[in-house]
Amino acid sequence: MGKIQFDFKKGFQVYPEGRSGPAGEKAPYVDYGTGRPDRTRYFSKEEADLEWKHVWMKSWAFAGLTQDVPEVGDYLRYNLGKESFIVVRAKPGDDGLRAYYNVCPHRGNRLVHNDFGHTGDACFTCDFHGWKYKLDGSNQEIRDELIFRPEVVCDRPGLTAVSVGVWNSLIFVNPDPKPRLTLLEHLDVMPEHLKHYDFSGLRVLRDLEFCWDANWKTALDAFIEFYHADDVHPEAIPVSEMLECQYDLYKNGMSRMIIPIGYVTSRHEDRDTVNEALKMFISVYGGNPEDYNHLKGYEYKQAMTDTKRKWGKKHGYKFFDHLTDDQIVDDWNYSPFPAMTINVFADSVLLQIFRPHATDPRKSWYNAITLCLPVSDDTTQVLDLNSFGPDAFGPAGWKGTERPARFTPKELSEFGYLLAQDVRRIPEVQKGLESECFQGSRLSESEIRIRHYLAEVDRLIGRTPPAGE
Repeated sequence: MGKIQFDFKKGFQVYPEGRSGPAGEKAPYVDYGTGRPDRTRYFSKEEADLEWKHVWMKSWAFAGLTQDVPEVGDYLRYNLGKESFIVVRAKPGDDGLRAYYNVCPHRGNRLVHNDFGHTGDACFTCDFHGWKYKLDGSNQEIRDELIFRPEVVCDRPGLTAVSVGVWNSLIFVNPDPKPRLTLLEHLDVMPEHLKHYDFSGLRVLRDLEFCWDANWKTALDAFIEFYHADDVHPEAIPVSEMLECQYDLYKNGMSRMIIPIGYVTSRHEDRDTVNEALKMFISVYGGNPEDYNHLKGYEYKQAMTDTKRKWGKKHGYKFFDHLTDDQIVDDWNYSPFPAMTINVFADSVLLQIFRPHATDPRKSWYNAITLCLPVSDDTTQVLDLNSFGPDAFGPAGWKGTERPARFTPKELSEFGYLLAQDVRRIPEVQKGLESECFQGSRLSESEIRIRHYLAEVDRLIGRTPPAGE
């Protein structure tokens, strides 16, 4: 491998000369210094309380998918820390979505107890004392109202509303009923960058959720850098860039990394030979590797691009025509603040959501939703982004007609080959950063996204970030 030059103020730019248009351009550098983040923010109860008040209760966060509430009366439950919310389709269209605290104002009982459901009679009924609430949140019935003195219920208590918004079929909720930013303002450049992707055609392949023995930031940090990939995900080395990835920082704590895929990278001494892993991807997407024998390993992204464009046309996805060649193949990984990653491919998307535990800052909730475009025949396989090894591809002929239930993995193998590699390590990181010998992370410029969102946390809390954060 030849010597690679690196200027930390420039970083790696993976698409030179505007090859992928404005969306692929390198964002201006933000200098967060070289100091070490305070390790206690990863386990301190005081820090968790500040985050809860100033970040989680004031920020937009992913709550669900519009495909899970297609009809009026359909609802989904969104749990966040100690709180629970209901998102319901009160009227047709995205503007018809409403969100409320999942709390009956009578005695505080939770109104819904399932991840997804339907109200049936167009109202929510408390299963403790029978109070009923319309889809617009107003009170419909106080059972046996005659036993209440008028002063107790004269305000006809309804559900407490929170803010809800939709972008590209993804539902976001903000507990603040009057947020300082609209959802689109909060997402900054992401809607413009991804305007040619149509997420509405994606369907859920897998939906897993579990409680991690790690702070939400410990978990998130592992998925907003690729510096760990050589050691944790060696199976990806033959087909993916590891070192020369692009890291971009935007407003409101938003960040991105671009991971180039589909060719022999500078990690290899021999960049001419096309390895079997690259040929395998061509075959699974319906291409013939022999058609690309004229390409060297470092040129092989041309083969992947051509094959995937033909895949999109075969299965009827016209939006592929509006994507650049790089968007067709590469992993564009966005991280909307405070704690979500969206790995965007032309044919699939992986949503990873990180949420605080209700009481223990050393734990957190993790939700991974794999979305794929259904295929039009009975032989084509779909890519399972939770994997990248032996089980990288899902079932052949997958149509996505049945929404799988959200499940909690009991064995490592249930996470998927790739994700399981991270799951094993993150609790060990949590243990290590609590050691008395550990004085804070020494972050590389490939881990700059960590400094970026921590600085946004500090800004919202109202404190000046310490040097290096």
